[in-house]
Amino acid sequence: MKAEIIAIGTEILLGQIVNTNAQYMAEELADLGIDVYFQSVVGDNRDRIKQALQIASERSDLVVCCGGLGPTEDDLTKDAIADFTQSKLVIEKQAEEKILELFKGGSDTLITSNKRQANTIEGSHLLKNEVGLAVGFVHKYQDTYYAVLPGPPREMKVMFEQEFKPLIDGLLGEREKLYSKYLKFGNIGESAVEDTLKELIIKQDNVSIAPYAGIGEITIRLSVKANSLEQAETYFEKVAKQIRDLLGDYLYSEENESLEQALAQHKIAGFGVYEVNTNAYLSHRILSSDAPNENLLISTTKVEKHSITEALAETQFTDFIEKNNLKNAIGLFHCQISQASVTPSGRPKKRFFIALCVNNQVSIIERTFIGDMQAVQIRAAKTALFLLLKAL
Repeated sequence: MKAEIIAIGTEILLGQIVNTNAQYMAEELADLGIDVYFQSVVGDNRDRIKQALQIASERSDLVVCCGGLGPTEDDLTKDAIADFTQSKLVIEKQAEEKILELFKGGSDTLITSNKRQANTIEGSHLLKNEVGLAVGFVHKYQDTYYAVLPGPPREMKVMFEQEFKPLIDGLLGEREKLYSKYLKFGNIGESAVEDTLKELIIKQDNVSIAPYAGIGEITIRLSVKANSLEQAETYFEKVAKQIRDLLGDYLYSEENESLEQALAQHKIAGFGVYEVNTNAYLSHRILSSDAPNENLLISTTKVEKHSITEALAETQFTDFIEKNNLKNAIGLFHCQISQASVTPSGRPKKRFFIALCVNNQVSIIERTFIGDMQAVQIRAAKTALFLLLKAL
């Protein structure tokens, strides 16, 4: 099945909000085995919405419309779809009762405008809204399914998961679904990864190989259509082994997790973080984990960058460990580098000392990064996290 997502809302066109709904729905539809070939955004205008529906109907089997279901006059999605499919809008009784109860005692105008949110197309599959007022629906017209979901992300996600997904899953019946496996890498650049995997990527067959670059880490997503997870895993294993053989030194996880999430799995006892001149980015990443270390000890400070040497970094880091009776720790020191030390393009290099203590064994690693201050601090922190994970 080929699908298309149409986001409806002038505020998206004006850049006032980011269209995160499309990203979520595209991923979820892919997991259902539905190919999303097109996405578009249209403003709150009935004629232009109908034009977008006409274009979508000529190339897609499923058109998912998101947004424009509210109570105001410019919320026109349902009206436009009813016009386009030559269908009749009717009030869904339970949704109407919910609105009448909520606005009991309000003005007739307020009640009438909000009752628009209970509209659905006669004979369509209803999508209930458990966290809002605007109901959605799925309506089939001339071999194309038209789905309508609310714009607020919280409402959309609940309706998608609880109502839309089971309905579409049932309508489609037995089929291949898309499965994905993630390989996560650190301490290596995007170009090096792509160059190493170039032959594999060129020769990929049923398993697609897609590298995604982030600052300081790389994700490789393997995707395949299969009849079951077990079948998908058999396809993944051969390709994953080839990638491990080529890039195993840089692999830190085979789950879709960040460096700090992977570190949290170790449940390190007696653990501390010591930072100098880093704006505490490393500490922030560790603390932002879903399962932060409850007994984590953090110390951050600033000094004159030119005063930091490898010997001083080791002394300060060791003092921090001994004073706090730590068994494991990580440290990051940003120090000055000679102004003469620049790239051919004139971009200055920035030097860091990464300090590690694993089971009372201390090591100091010097690294140089290129880029603006925020980027190099992120790279330095993620490199430190990667090196700690490998040392544990």
